[in-house]
Amino acid sequence: MHRATLLMLAFATMLAACTRYEYEEEVFLEVDGSGRLRVSGSAEILETLHEAPDGSVSSMQSRFEGTGLTVDSVRETERQGRKYVHVQGRFTDWNELCAHPAYRHRECRLEGNDDGELELHLTLPSPERTVPEGVPSDALLALRFHFPSTVRFHNSSAGIQRGNIVGWEQTVTEYFASPELVVDARFERRSVLATTFAILGAAVAAVLFCVASLLFLMVRKGRRQLADEVEAARSADAQTSTTPGR
Repeated sequence: MHRATLLMLAFATMLAACTRYEYEEEVFLEVDGSGRLRVSGSAEILETLHEAPDGSVSSMQSRFEGTGLTVDSVRETERQGRKYVHVQGRFTDWNELCAHPAYRHRECRLEGNDDGELELHLTLPSPERTVPEGVPSDALLALRFHFPSTVRFHNSSAGIQRGNIVGWEQTVTEYFASPELVVDARFERRSVLATTFAILGAAVAAVLFCVASLLFLMVRKGRRQLADEVEAARSADAQTSTTPGR
């Protein structure tokens, strides 16, 4: 059984390694609207999606720098003779990031609702052009959101992965053939970390209350016993003093 499990894990790893992502965008969102992002893609697809000339490191650096986004790193790799560029950055306000030039074709917002939840909406329109030359039609485009709290709703067909990660994926052919990719999700305002601290705080408070209650009962019982012993001693002294011949 153990060997069969290892074989299944190895097979799953091989499948994951065979998955070809032409474009990946990951957003690590916080409940206050701030967060981090990672964007990776081929030079051809980055030029199409973000209007970065030639999809080079310098063009991606200049394209992503700007108000609302701090670029931490831009690097280039090569896969099967093709160039890929990877961008990492930080933002303070998701709604402000949506107005960034690199995302100007998107419609997106993050806002609260009457149920005490946060709603995320993102529409990624398909470019009005054909699939760039050299881009495999069966390669995948992926958007992934790492939500900070419990996800109450999402419209992803992939479901929730590894806790609070929700991903939306399409092949290059599907994306360019459809009018748009729509992302909708609702999640709690309180982060998982805050909820964890609240639970731990309640547990610690309960333990301290129990300890304090036990100490109070022990002290109270000790005082009663001491009072009973003092009273017994007084009674014994009184009997001794009234005994004839003493």
